[in-house]
Amino acid sequence: MTLRKQLLGSLQKGLRKRDFWLHCLLFSLLGFALWPLTLWFAQTAHEQSRIFHAMLVLGLASVFLVRFGGVDVKNTFELGPAARRALYLSYGLLILNYAATIFIESPLTSLLILPAYCAGLAALVRFVFGEGTRRLTRTVATTFCAFLLISIWMEPLDWPLRQLAGKWSGYLLGLLGQSVELGLINKENGLPALILLVNEHPFHVAAECNGFGVIMTSLLLALLLGVYRRLNYFDLVLNIVAGLIMGFAFNILRIVIIVLLAPSLMDHYMLMHEIAGGITYWACLILLWIFLNGPTETESKKNS
Repeated sequence: MTLRKQLLGSLQKGLRKRDFWLHCLLFSLLGFALWPLTLWFAQTAHEQSRIFHAMLVLGLASVFLVRFGGVDVKNTFELGPAARRALYLSYGLLILNYAATIFIESPLTSLLILPAYCAGLAALVRFVFGEGTRRLTRTVATTFCAFLLISIWMEPLDWPLRQLAGKWSGYLLGLLGQSVELGLINKENGLPALILLVNEHPFHVAAECNGFGVIMTSLLLALLLGVYRRLNYFDLVLNIVAGLIMGFAFNILRIVIIVLLAPSLMDHYMLMHEIAGGITYWACLILLWIFLNGPTETESKKNS
């Protein structure tokens, strides 16, 4: 039986049961309570392409885990023990978050809504696709929670990452025999701009050059594979560090390639910029997936 027919059959049976409608009500109320965060994330992904691309990569990685990870879809549209625990956890964190914002005046208290959101998402997936998805939902929910948390810190991290990108790419270009200077200029709006001057050609180290997109996506991919492989804490940290290093290194590589090609391709600069960025972005993620033992062939079913 195909997955679509299995889901449709379970849904038709569930429509005739009172418990099914009660469960739908619980998820609807949870979705209503979490709607502001959903709206914020959708708006952020729309405004920031790097957030949107990271979300697409996580979705693609999840598809690979489903395809090769031996996910067992059964008992669909049932609130099994794992789904029930995740649902209770989501409601509990929401209540705790609400109480904390009343009695504790700290912006950190509102962060409880992030794990509440991810637990609710895990509960919904387990409800729809059954208990056999526990390992997958645990992996994706943990990674998505980290994704939301990092997205909040995107703006504060922008300038430090830009400075690092400018310094390291300038250092590497200097080793390649280029004349390099790095400095600040004031733009018309009064905000500073970081300029990398290479052989008298100025290059603006803009927000998209800070590497946040590839660094964040590499970090999340490393976390996803670490949680999926059930690594211990030490190995999980090593996974994350490897993701950070590879993301940062490939961003520097991207900047160096663009700077070196620019003088001879100035008439097609934007096209070259996008091609170089796309190649280094996906090369980094593919190599990271292989290096960190991402599944590339069908594995045995391990759902616990």
